[in-house]
Amino acid sequence: MFNINLLNQARLESDLDSLGCLDIAEELIEKMMEDVFYSDVAQRIIVQTLAVINNANAKLQATFNILEDEDMETDERSVEFEGISYYE
Repeated sequence: MFNINLLNQARLESDLDSLGCLDIAEELIEKMMEDVFYSDVAQRIIVQTLAVINNANAKLQATFNILEDEDMETDERSVEFEGISYYE
């Protein structure tokens, strides 16, 4: 078991807030953590969920990068939020 460190959570929350769906931040982070647990380092993962954007149902995708760990002895994985896209 290891800890997952989301390096730029404030940017994720800011991007979600600009779309009017900040309320799904925790859901996205939980899904990301599940995917990171079963993924290799230096890998990009995409987390999808449904959201209401501009008064319409949309499929939202958040992209994260699992960063390489220089010290393989640690029980921590660092993850960086890359961006959000959506389509209705």
